[in-house]
Amino acid sequence: MRDTIDFGIDLGTTNSAIAVLDGGAVSVVKNHKQIDYTPSAVWMRKRGVLVVGSGALDRLDNDPDNVQIEFKQAMGLPDARREFPAAGVSMTPVELSAEVLKALREDTGRSLHEPPQAAVITVPAAFRLNQTEATQEAARLAGFTGPCQLLQEPTAAAFAFGFQNESRGAHWMVFDLGGGTFDSAVVSTVEEELSVLHHAGDTHLGGRNIDRMLVDRLLVPAVERQLGFRDFTRDNPRWQRHFAHLRSAAEAAKIELSQQEQTQVMVMLDRGDGESEMLDVTVRREEVDQLAKPFYLRAIQLCRDALDSANLRAPDIDRLLLVGGPTQAPGLRELLADPVEGLGIPLDHSQDPSTVVARGAALYAGTIALPRIERPVKRGEYSLKLSYPATSSLPMVPVSGRCSTEGEADWSRFRIALNDPERRPAYRTVPVSLSPDGTFTVDVLLAERTVNRFGVELTDPSGAPAPVQPATLTITHQPNEMMGQTVVNTVGLTEADGSFTPMLMKNTPLPASKRQTFYTTSTLRRGDTSAVIRIPVAEGERRRGDRNQQVGVIEIRARDVRFDVPRGRDVEMTFEMDESRQVTVVAYVPMLDREFEAVIDLKQQRIPDEQLLRRMLSELEARHEELRSQVETTRSDRARGLLQRLDDRATVATARDEVTAGRTDEAAATAAEERMRDAQADLDDIEAELRVPEVMERLSDQIEYTRGLVDRVGSEEDRAELADIERRYAAVAQDRDADAGERLSDRLLDLQVVLLRRDGSLDLEVFNALRAMQGQMTDPARARELIREGERMVSASNWAALPDVNRRLRKLLPDQGRDVRSGVQRKDRP
Repeated sequence: MRDTIDFGIDLGTTNSAIAVLDGGAVSVVKNHKQIDYTPSAVWMRKRGVLVVGSGALDRLDNDPDNVQIEFKQAMGLPDARREFPAAGVSMTPVELSAEVLKALREDTGRSLHEPPQAAVITVPAAFRLNQTEATQEAARLAGFTGPCQLLQEPTAAAFAFGFQNESRGAHWMVFDLGGGTFDSAVVSTVEEELSVLHHAGDTHLGGRNIDRMLVDRLLVPAVERQLGFRDFTRDNPRWQRHFAHLRSAAEAAKIELSQQEQTQVMVMLDRGDGESEMLDVTVRREEVDQLAKPFYLRAIQLCRDALDSANLRAPDIDRLLLVGGPTQAPGLRELLADPVEGLGIPLDHSQDPSTVVARGAALYAGTIALPRIERPVKRGEYSLKLSYPATSSLPMVPVSGRCSTEGEADWSRFRIALNDPERRPAYRTVPVSLSPDGTFTVDVLLAERTVNRFGVELTDPSGAPAPVQPATLTITHQPNEMMGQTVVNTVGLTEADGSFTPMLMKNTPLPASKRQTFYTTSTLRRGDTSAVIRIPVAEGERRRGDRNQQVGVIEIRARDVRFDVPRGRDVEMTFEMDESRQVTVVAYVPMLDREFEAVIDLKQQRIPDEQLLRRMLSELEARHEELRSQVETTRSDRARGLLQRLDDRATVATARDEVTAGRTDEAAATAAEERMRDAQADLDDIEAELRVPEVMERLSDQIEYTRGLVDRVGSEEDRAELADIERRYAAVAQDRDADAGERLSDRLLDLQVVLLRRDGSLDLEVFNALRAMQGQMTDPARARELIREGERMVSASNWAALPDVNRRLRKLLPDQGRDVRSGVQRKDRP
């Protein structure tokens, strides 16, 4: 009987695998064809008859319409469906993934005679909450009834490399390029703890991108040139079957080129009139390397991002751990080894890149105790509640517990010991007496680098053995102790001004929680039934809320409150995430003494339509070129660097290709939307950098003007406020943060209004500003009349009547259509 989960599954885009931890050793469970991995492919020719794995993949050439692959890319999209026309059936990516998991589970049942009820399942490090939730759902559909904890793929790979490795104080980096996703992670082995310091990834970057580029840039032109096919495009229904054949050929060629300099691609293609012709193309390794290089460089940049976030440089890393089939390409390995274009970190490919993630997941599964089924204790039987580490790098660990039974017992006369009869020589602890309340602690010596399975010996006051449950426990010893999981992507809220405030930061250990106080930015009047304070919950790393993925919202409506909530009232926000990445967000309003919980909707993301993507692409390209022109005329080296970084990643060009592919591929459509949102966020940073000089000059003038007002009519409180603003100005100038500068400018304006009102000159300042806007007013004749009236009042020093003139002039201003946001704002904002 197992005490820990022990089974680990790599649910991959291209291939999937399952491994098991037994006796301190990890082995990959072979499928029914005696192969270590199972292709993530499903074929259905007839309703109710479904084939998973290599049997499905073999049908891709002769029946591509009824074979589905690469559905992992569409996980978390509830409107994504894959069709099996011959069977008249459609399935979601979750259902298809469940079939793959079910096949792995059945193979394990045949091989080990125990189909696992629980497993650790890996997901890309960059998977969002909706995608991880979809993976959990797939596990439930596959028949797993026990806990199925999720583990980041690069973390699993690091565990596989780190198990039995005695490196101390080392830093590694995982480079995990799979069939459809890329992940990098910085790993530390300091103080015998194997922990992930930081990670970065792209859920739409993998071998499939290279395959698609090989088809579009090499094979399609060859088809048009050799065979004369017209309108030979992906979105032409006439040729879709041909593109399935070309994709298979491209993948096979790419794999062959890992072993040889060139290969021959030969594909028989139907002309559409019943006749077929052979496409015969020679493909050279250097051609594929050139096409793949932009994707390689993007992966390398993500590695650099992870290093920067961990405050490390490439020379600080001892080795680069290669994971995933595409990392076998010699061109990629040469590029990675280059210290200029690549990373220059020594490469480690000692583990099988196709199964290392499953192995690491099984190792982690060995650290998670299975829930024990507690049955009622009968008279004469004894029950233990135990506390001990499932894994440890220490030679000796304590096992604590409490014994209970039906009725009374003189626990101080009971004794307990642990034994391991299989160890050579056999091992048994010194028996210890229980405390009067039934508690105890026993120190056990671990056999190194193996699974230690101990039997529990409980003896009653007479010295006779007492029946006890559980009767065994398991502790695995390993050189590097694996640390727990972390927050994958930052989760926070979007404030009323559109900025994003992180609450649960990326890489924070799980479980995690944070509480922070905000204030309301508008008054919620009970009688206004349409009034609402809306607090969006989002996931992502960008400073603007709308650049991140919204996952939920809290709405405080007027009909839900007993009395008015004025502007500026406290709202205490609490964010919590458990080890299964379940998120809870609560807003507590002390004035109401009431909590409002967020509605977290992880199924709200939909496949973007082509028209939306085209519009987004047009806006992105236009803004990209506009900012390029501005950068060329600026002296800001930082702005130039940010633009160069965006161009080096080929983000805009990649988004353009994905928009085209998105016509027939829902995963590409989603990738295009995310890529364009990321590019717009990068352009936000460039635009903000270009605004810095103007914002800082304006702030400097405002501070100088406000200082004069404070000297004339300011109080001690006003002087303290100005001093705080000046301190923050220095920080804003150092950080070159234009957005923070704008917020600081607003604070200065508020202070100026207070001082001008106290000085008696505020209304005159407002009148002069309105007089300057006379030409914009909707009724010029009425505006002239009011301005003459105001000038008479100024001449007569009739300050009491001037505010009414200003009010009437403001009504003549055109509607600016400003977006007045109602939500919350941080209390410590500049």
